[in-house]
Amino acid sequence: MTWSLLSLGSPATPESRPQGSEGWFFSANVRVRTEYLADSFRLLAPAHDHLQLSRSELEVRYQGSSWGLEFEIQDSRAWGEKTFSPLGTDDANALEPINAKFLKNWRLDGASELSLTAGRMTLDYGSRRLLARNNFRNTSNAFQGVHLSHSSRHTTTDMFYTLPLQRRPDALDRASLRDNQFGLDKAGRGERFWGASYDYRYSTSDATLAAYVFGSELRDQGSKPVADRKLTTAGSRLTWQRGALDVEAEAAYQWGESLAGVLSSQADVLDHRAWFTHLHIGIDLKAGLNFSLAYDHATGDRNPLDGRNERFDRLYGARAFELGPSGIFGAALRSNIRSPALRVLWQSTAQQTWLLSHRWLSLDSSRDFYVPGARRDASGVSGRDIGRQWELRWHWKPSDSGFSFELGGAYLDKGAYFAGAGDSLLNPQSSNDSQYLYAQLGWSY
Repeated sequence: MTWSLLSLGSPATPESRPQGSEGWFFSANVRVRTEYLADSFRLLAPAHDHLQLSRSELEVRYQGSSWGLEFEIQDSRAWGEKTFSPLGTDDANALEPINAKFLKNWRLDGASELSLTAGRMTLDYGSRRLLARNNFRNTSNAFQGVHLSHSSRHTTTDMFYTLPLQRRPDALDRASLRDNQFGLDKAGRGERFWGASYDYRYSTSDATLAAYVFGSELRDQGSKPVADRKLTTAGSRLTWQRGALDVEAEAAYQWGESLAGVLSSQADVLDHRAWFTHLHIGIDLKAGLNFSLAYDHATGDRNPLDGRNERFDRLYGARAFELGPSGIFGAALRSNIRSPALRVLWQSTAQQTWLLSHRWLSLDSSRDFYVPGARRDASGVSGRDIGRQWELRWHWKPSDSGFSFELGGAYLDKGAYFAGAGDSLLNPQSSNDSQYLYAQLGWSY
């Protein structure tokens, strides 16, 4: 299957390029998952929630000598939800062509290549924190546009201009989502996403230094209100590995204009200034063990009345590979968060992998939203302490088999933020800790 639930942040290519022999190629995979959540941290949620999900993908590709065509359809469905289950377009998107593209390669010299991709496409870049094809999530980010990439022995340069596909039916049409109705995703003029990046791989060491800039624009479309934004995000990432030790540092600064919420008017446009950073150090031990320390920090809005917005926008990034399972859980998000973490990854056999993680969750700004829970205490009296999150995963893929199986769970030991001290209607008391379990079966061809 094309998912990496236990990734430790290893580099990902900006976009898959045609490789291999000429001719026609086919691939398929199917994944089913059941999820259960008790005592949610969200403002509105059932006491006991559950959801069943399926995702089927079929890819057809033709590879010529220097060009190619690729078509991929993804069918994502969900059922068994309750009235206040967090069901959305990240769960259901039936029969959607997420890749329908033309690819062209030019060999410039012995160690340099230029490639062009045009059409519908999925995109991965670098750490996948700001731009990713989603893996654990049941639907994938997809875009319509052009992508140009130049690679040489030590460098990779990428440029793209796209219109993000807006998934249909949208989240406001909950009845259609519950029925898994088909609606072809559209690239609207109100949403644009572009970017450029430069990655340099040092020849004298196992190190890579990357710099990137992304532009994102979002505006209301007809009767569908959104939190308008016009943002530029510039960042850099360093990875280094020597023997058993690996280090990663990434930081990005974000500026522009944004609205505080969906119902804000253009008269309420805010000056946007935000940033995020990630630090990671890991070490490979004997017997297939990897131990790592990490710290994630993404700013939140300090004062809801100062005409500025410091809440970091995570753009089109993924989170489950690093911050814990999403689905109907998803207690951590790269927005208004401070979070150190300890992780142990154990490759017990060639077929089995275990992950144990402990993460401390707190708000960067006590007066801003706890975004995953849609909660807010504008007075700040509730404090910052979200709690401590435990995560456990087991993944098994039998040898010479297209099948895989995974069990996982998370436990949020709720902190003082949920005590109801601020007496806020948007942050009432929620004392019971959250418990999440899932089981997942996959097959690929």
